[in-house]
Amino acid sequence: MNLLARIIGGLLCLFLLQGCASTSISDYTDPSYADTTFYSVAIWAKSDDLEWRQDLETKMQQRVQSHTGASAIRVIDVAPPTRGFSVAEIYQLLQGANVDAAIVIVFTDKGVRQSVSSNGYGNVSTSDEPWGEATVEVVDIKSSMVAWTASTSTQGDDFTGWDDIRRSAGNRIISQLLSIGMLPPVPEGEAKK
Repeated sequence: MNLLARIIGGLLCLFLLQGCASTSISDYTDPSYADTTFYSVAIWAKSDDLEWRQDLETKMQQRVQSHTGASAIRVIDVAPPTRGFSVAEIYQLLQGANVDAAIVIVFTDKGVRQSVSSNGYGNVSTSDEPWGEATVEVVDIKSSMVAWTASTSTQGDDFTGWDDIRRSAGNRIISQLLSIGMLPPVPEGEAKK
């Protein structure tokens, strides 16, 4: 076997072993915000699990900054969880940081489904497939009104990890906000990272 065939085979194996997650979304835009675009957002993953919170806020911040014309910050950097801020205090801090809106994500449920399959020859195999559900709101910081709300459902396969679940949900949320114009596209001629 030549070197090129081994490289291609190795890359194919890596591709096939990567986890795959897919996210569906149902959303509603408040009619008062139908033509509103937010240019500076804060990402707030409301969770007591700090690993989930930091990872999701970071992934979504990076996605906003690389795929939209908006700037983004993480709420955890403005309102550390060690200080016990109220929601009103957090919105006040975000307003002071010149943030237009907060994208607030709450994972409402998550788990692992066990899938059982048979190959027809008596061999049975099981796989663990992680899933997660979340509610999302875009809150106008100046008025504290909800401009957009959504519910998401993310399903993984047996090669999917929680990192893939968070990434899929975050990417789908940002894509939806771009498609409805609530987040601006990257300006013409400007390259984003």
